[in-house]
Amino acid sequence: MNETVATEPALPGVFARAIGIITSPKATFEHVVRVPHAIGILALIALLTGAGTSAFSFTEKGRQAQLDFQVQQMERFGVTVTDEAYAAMEKRSAYTPYTTVVGMFIFFPIAVLIVSGIFYAIFNAIMGGTAEFKQVMAVTSHSWVVPTLGALFGGIMNFARGSISSSVANLGLLLPMLKEGSFAANLAGAVDLFQIWWVLTLSIGLGVLYKRKTSSIATGLFIVYAIIAIGFAYFLRKG
Repeated sequence: MNETVATEPALPGVFARAIGIITSPKATFEHVVRVPHAIGILALIALLTGAGTSAFSFTEKGRQAQLDFQVQQMERFGVTVTDEAYAAMEKRSAYTPYTTVVGMFIFFPIAVLIVSGIFYAIFNAIMGGTAEFKQVMAVTSHSWVVPTLGALFGGIMNFARGSISSSVANLGLLLPMLKEGSFAANLAGAVDLFQIWWVLTLSIGLGVLYKRKTSSIATGLFIVYAIIAIGFAYFLRKG
């Protein structure tokens, strides 16, 4: 008598999973939860984010734009940039594109570990979930494809405009009438479309992993997002 042995479908390749997170996140997360691999996707998002963030800085115009942006951000936080400090930053700017790419390979694993640890503690220790940590880490890693797409989009926009900004897809761009430095302007600037997309995608992944409604998870994450955005806007307000 012939017996038919059911086999699990193979895990899609890293590029297929990256595309799947954008086009079909729930089905992709079902694969990821079943076979939780994070290293490949982490390497891909680190490489692409580093490329999107630093590509413009490989040009002379890009290095100057990056330097101007750094000075602007430091002054925004109340730091006075002296001539000596500026000269030192200008000297280091030649190496910035390379250190940015390398730094992404350090930053992303650490960030994913921290975020995954928080979710593991909340959903497992507090809410009684049974997922393995490697599954949480795999879901978190794959959700980061969306911010990576935002970094690539930002890199393209930086090239097109010839300048660098902290975000090229925030709500503040649609509300230019808001007074610069005001609470309202800072709050609008903190609402980034790619971050909202990321929260939704992450909610889908956690919903698949813990068999919970995406809407309830997304509500909780958006509340946290709102608190952070409001705190950011209040801290940076002027006047």
